[in-house]
Amino acid sequence: MDDEQPPVDDLPFAELWAFAAESGDEAARLALLRGADLVVPASTDGAASWPLAQSEGRDWVTVWTSPELMAAGAPAGPWQVASFAELVLHWPDPAWGLAVDLGTPHPLLLEPGTVSRLLAPDLADEVAAAPGEVVWVQQVVPIAGIDPLLHERDARASGQVQRAADLEHVGAPTVLLQALGRADEELALVTDEGSVHLLRWPVLGAGLYGVDRDAMGLGPGRTTPVREYRVDQVALPHGAGLVELDRHGAETQRARYDALHGRWRLLVPVPAGERA
Repeated sequence: MDDEQPPVDDLPFAELWAFAAESGDEAARLALLRGADLVVPASTDGAASWPLAQSEGRDWVTVWTSPELMAAGAPAGPWQVASFAELVLHWPDPAWGLAVDLGTPHPLLLEPGTVSRLLAPDLADEVAAAPGEVVWVQQVVPIAGIDPLLHERDARASGQVQRAADLEHVGAPTVLLQALGRADEELALVTDEGSVHLLRWPVLGAGLYGVDRDAMGLGPGRTTPVREYRVDQVALPHGAGLVELDRHGAETQRARYDALHGRWRLLVPVPAGERA
């Protein structure tokens, strides 16, 4: 082996993409695409557009992996750069596919389901691919729901839940609610002290966590990609927690669920003013 050859992680995206394309390694191209910045045709005033091509009875959004490849595969015109995640976050129609590097020797066509799964895979597939990794999810608890939750035996969760890792960078509760598309529910979710409460637990039985592909597997907020799942009466596992996120972005675990005895154990008492 050539000692001067750089590690794969140090190679420019263009080189890795070209090698994968020329060798027909579609899996490598999909992995690269997930974190890629893409060239997107823009209108003459610089605004983002959704350029479409029709093929096989389907509409395809056309993007390129470099300005040079766009010049080779599309009429000359203005363009701007957007990440793959940004595109999917604002995807206007779940029936549209994605055409990458159309008009070049190595185009890549992604069916709508593939576009969604590339950013938000089925949770069961993710867990199977990384069996040693623990996935945590969370759900905002309404103020009126805190007391009933803490008195619930054999606790279960239903409704929409989010991938906790996708929200680690979110600080203030108001910003969290914006990321979840729930800013209009502030009165029901934010305490007088400016806190929100989160039910957070490690996933067991990943097949019970459904994904809404019409929403591209993401929550309704459009400030950051947040993977979202639908559950119905999922039993909370041992170690699930009730966490307070205060107005400064600091977290305090208020209670921990003891699945062996089917009850919650308080770690920091919930002030009476925050109970229903």
